[in-house]
Amino acid sequence: MGSTIDWSAIGEVFGVGFVAAVGIVVVYTLGLRLLGVGQPQDPRGEATTSDQEAPRSGRTPPAAIAGAGLCFAVVAAAVLFGIWLTVPQFH
Repeated sequence: MGSTIDWSAIGEVFGVGFVAAVGIVVVYTLGLRLLGVGQPQDPRGEATTSDQEAPRSGRTPPAAIAGAGLCFAVVAAAVLFGIWLTVPQFH
C-alpha cells in the first residue's frame, strides 16, 4: 500500500490556479477602471457620500466602454470555461 503523492503536480495545479485567479481579478479591475474614465475627481482625495457627489465631469469615451465590455466578456468566458471544466455533464 505504498502510494506516493506527486507534489510537483499539486504545485503546478496551485500555480496555474493562482495565476488564473489573479489574472481574472486584474482583467475585471481593468474593466471597472475603464468605466471610471470621465468620472469626476474628488479634489481632496476623500471618500464622498452619494449626496456629496458631483455630477459627471464628462462622458466616458466609446473606446473605454468598448474596452470595459471586452474585459467583462473575457472574465465571463473564463468563468464559463471553469464551470465547463468542473461539471462533467458538459463534456
